[in-house]
Amino acid sequence: MLKTLTLLVLLSTIMGCKSLTRPADYDSSMTGFRCMWIAGQKPFERDNLRYIERYAEYGNATCMAILGKLYQEGGYGVDQDFREAHALFVEAAKLDPAVNVLLGQMAERGEGEPVDYARARTFYRLSGKNAALPLGRLMEEGKGGPQDLPGALALYLEASERCGDEAWLAMNRLRKAGQPLTEVQAKRYQQMWLSSFVNLQKRRMAVGEVLEAVDATGEAKRVTLSYRFKSDSGAPQVTMVEPSGDANVDQWVMRAAARVTMGESAPLTDSSGELEIKAPLLFTVQDPQHKPYRNWLCGRKPCS
Repeated sequence: MLKTLTLLVLLSTIMGCKSLTRPADYDSSMTGFRCMWIAGQKPFERDNLRYIERYAEYGNATCMAILGKLYQEGGYGVDQDFREAHALFVEAAKLDPAVNVLLGQMAERGEGEPVDYARARTFYRLSGKNAALPLGRLMEEGKGGPQDLPGALALYLEASERCGDEAWLAMNRLRKAGQPLTEVQAKRYQQMWLSSFVNLQKRRMAVGEVLEAVDATGEAKRVTLSYRFKSDSGAPQVTMVEPSGDANVDQWVMRAAARVTMGESAPLTDSSGELEIKAPLLFTVQDPQHKPYRNWLCGRKPCS
């Protein structure tokens, strides 16, 4: 009895020492990023595998997931082993639910187990927004559960962070195919679309030719542009409804405005099928001693 107790105490001491010797940054995001970075280096070095294994053992969720990917794919210093990959993903998902997307992929592909779309859906839901695309695809196709086009659209729109990202494009595809938006969804759609339009216009106007043309006049210039969008196009018809009074400024502003297009993402319109946006713009004169745009926004002219 005493010998058994001694062994238990010794084992506890060893495990305690091991936890105390973990580096302070073992669970930091930078350590996880390093595991991701070195896993993609070619040729893959044995030292890189040791680093990933060490920090996976310490308990870094990202490093565990990366090590699981190495076992899932094989050929990175380890043999392909779906069982080991699955075990690593399960442990990593306990620390970071987003890792559940990897378990969902294994279930969907039937890696190390029969294909199970229902389990894949479950894992994708546990993963959150980063699994919106694969989950929505299964919902669209009716795999692992009933087909649910309204649910897939809602999932994509909720996961979208900006107009034009992958989730937005998936949502817009369903919308163009005839899947209607609810009133709440339409409001979110239009808010995201307008925000993206405003940001795009700012970028297109912040070019050296426009700013230099304004500087040459020696005074601030105001213009008002009209953008007319149709319900089936993100490319507007642009006109200048209030010119600046300087032909050179107006010319460069219109050239910049011609590059303002939302691609395949059209705005929501009323029964007329059109949306007009009037955009009043103010361009101020830059301090001649401090013109930061010359360093990185030179437009079509060579930077001086």
